[in-house]
Amino acid sequence: MTFTDCAGLGALVRACNQADRCGARLVLRGAGRCVVRLLKLAGLHRRLAVEP
Repeated sequence: MTFTDCAGLGALVRACNQADRCGARLVLRGAGRCVVRLLKLAGLHRRLAVEP
């Protein structure tokens, strides 16, 4: 994943919420540097595990 916008962030938040409700953990793998930066700016890096 090399790009995302507010719609993509919204989808990730919904997926995190669904995973939480199911007792699962959502992991984002292969996110590009720009995506990781955006997740940090939005504060989503605290809720979403990001792995290389």
